[in-house]
Amino acid sequence: MPLQYSALESTRFNLRILRGSFTKLEPYDLLRTIVEERADVAILRIPTSQQHQLSKLSLLPFPIIVADTLVSFDGDLREYPAAPLRNTRLEVKRGTMEDVAVLAELVDLSFKDYRTHYNSNPLFDPELVLAGYKEWAMSALEPGDKRVCFLFYLDGQAVAYATNEVHETYGEGIIFGARPNIPAKNLYVDLLNYTKQYMQDQGLRRVRATTQVQNHGVQRAWARMGLFPARSYITVHINALLQQRLIADGLSDVVVEPQGTSLQTAV
Repeated sequence: MPLQYSALESTRFNLRILRGSFTKLEPYDLLRTIVEERADVAILRIPTSQQHQLSKLSLLPFPIIVADTLVSFDGDLREYPAAPLRNTRLEVKRGTMEDVAVLAELVDLSFKDYRTHYNSNPLFDPELVLAGYKEWAMSALEPGDKRVCFLFYLDGQAVAYATNEVHETYGEGIIFGARPNIPAKNLYVDLLNYTKQYMQDQGLRRVRATTQVQNHGVQRAWARMGLFPARSYITVHINALLQQRLIADGLSDVVVEPQGTSLQTAV
């Protein structure tokens, strides 16, 4: 996927942001697109098997940040089906738009200290980064069959959440989190088992989950539950700040609309 204008992120951070995924880096093509689009930040993803190409980016006249590494795990529900919840006192509710405040609090508590590629870039306000994850989680509360949010209650208190997405051939865990210091052992395992059961009920045979490489505890839990490493990606930021320079020079009207296809990207 070539570099495309990301409307969601551009609005959130008040910067002109492009995103794209690549298997081959062509620095001159990247430079042309960044200049034509007057990009402030270009966010690239490449497979880790192609990390030897990163040195090509040194040809660009802009600061480069290797921002994070993602790992994606797959699981076969036929070999590793869902197990019953270990915390039998848990009550589970499918979230709706009436649960916005509940989910917002849980995301605040579970993600305020979590670091992703956005946090590697000083151009991105950490508060806006957290707001982005909150917005991404909230989208699972909207009516529909593809994205779903489950809220977990213990003794009447909301203690955890799991947002998921149903694809044609697999189910994907998107954002999971829990209230700190809850007296419920193996709570994360229950979130994952509930997700697996939901995907089985949808007739799916595979599940997928992705996280940052430093999130070791989650990856150990996935491996114990039959999800194993399948893909990994490096995220790179190119801080060109071209639109910001135009604004500083009083020429911001040079670019009004994106020249490329709009890309609605949350994270």
